[in-house]
This record gives sequence, structure tokens and C-alpha cells, in this order.
Amino acid sequence: MMDEYFHLLLRTPFMFVVILIFFRLTGKKDLGDVSVLDVGITLMIADLAVLTIENPESSIFKGLLPIILLIIIQFILSKVTLKSQKARAIMDGRPSLVIEHGKCNQKVMRDLGYTLDDLYLQLRSKDIADISKVSFALLEPTGHLSVFQHKDDFSLPLILDGNIQRQHLHLINKDEKWLKEELTKLGNEKVQDIFICSYTNEEFYIEMLDNKAAIE
Repeated sequence: MMDEYFHLLLRTPFMFVVILIFFRLTGKKDLGDVSVLDVGITLMIADLAVLTIENPESSIFKGLLPIILLIIIQFILSKVTLKSQKARAIMDGRPSLVIEHGKCNQKVMRDLGYTLDDLYLQLRSKDIADISKVSFALLEPTGHLSVFQHKDDFSLPLILDGNIQRQHLHLINKDEKWLKEELTKLGNEKVQDIFICSYTNEEFYIEMLDNKAAIE
């Protein structure tokens, strides 16, 4: 019996340190910004940690192996999604337009299983009662609703990591041809060299890609 208590006292802080290391590797995020991938791996690691703690007859290193594997997988995938927008879209999903020009996008809401109760709940949390007053509302992959009540406030990136955001261009009634022409006027002809490009009140904000950071 004493041996069992001793193992519990030994394994619990050890597994706590392992899980703490995992969270440090995942980077600094708000709980609302945690991706589905992070949630899945976190739940698996938590379950494996509990099994390792509760089974003193099993080797602690045997229980540690699958946890280390999951940490490595998460670390690799986080690097892949950092460098690839397509990978981010697959792993985390994309924002979905649920309100456009004061009207609900009913097909998108049905596809997402996003109800009017869900919509009004989030609108009320932002002190918005009238959908018709909303220019655009985007449901983020995290479940957070981003709301823009006035056109002047509406600003989304048109280019991210050298990739044109076609959905965002559609929202401001522009196309790729217009964007490339405007970039050429500003002396930025290569889209792939642009880290961020946003457009607000007919003004561009452009930040070029840091090649050194890209290599790292």
C-alpha cells in the first residue's frame, strides 16, 4: 500500500511537468484560440498521463513514450501550419461568413450547424440586437464571432503569407486583377513576397516577408 502511495506521489508531479512542457511548446494562446488539433492532442495526453499515474505496475517510461510521440507530432504540425496556409485551413478551418449586408447566410449556417440561438447569443454579448445593422459577421474557426457594423470598420487581410485571400476580396467587391494592379502601382509586383496586405478606407497596409524569418 505504501509503495502505491509512493508511486502516486512520484508520478503525479512528473507527469505534471511533462504536460507543462507540452503547453510551453504549443506557444502562447488564449483558450479561445486553441485549435481543434491542440484540443485533441491535449485530451489524449491528459488521458495517457492519468493512466500512467493510476497504474503503478506499468513502467513510467512506457507510459511516457506515446506522450512524447504526441508532443513531437504536435510540434511538427505546428511548424507545418505556420509555413503553409493550406495546412492551416485543413487543420484549423477557415472563417465562415454568416452575415452579409445585414442578412443571414442561411446555407453556411446550416452547413456549420450554427443556429439562430447561437448567433443571437454572440450578438447580444457584443450589445447588438439588430442583424440588419451588421455589415458582415464572420464565424472564426475557434467559434468566436467577428462582427463589423459599418463598412468603414471592415478590414480584412487581402494577402497572408504570400497567398491572396479571395473570400476577403469578394467581401469588398474587388478581384485579383484589381489587387495586382494596385500592388504594381505601389511597387509591389510579387504577391509571394508579401507577408501581410490589408485594405482599409482605400488605404493599403503592406508588410513584406522577412526572408530570414521564412528560412528559420
